[in-house]
Amino acid sequence: MKSYKSFVSLAVVALFAAGFAFAAEGEAKAESKVAKCCATAKADGKTCTHACCVEANKSGKNCTKCGGAGDLAKEKKGKKKKQEN
Repeated sequence: MKSYKSFVSLAVVALFAAGFAFAAEGEAKAESKVAKCCATAKADGKTCTHACCVEANKSGKNCTKCGGAGDLAKEKKGKKKKQEN
């Protein structure tokens, strides 16, 4: 009987730990989401001209009014290495 209670308690603790792990992972994914209007403008090679998006971009955030979330993603500016043939 005692081993059964120990097993159940360990199973409950494991479920809580897994729940926290998945919650933290989901939060990281939602950390940076670009608004649809900004993504469309970027695909066209432009920047979004909505006043709310411009104001949010100045503060380093994605526009939450248009469906974005979190901080702006930093673009990597690196030199591409030439391939030798």
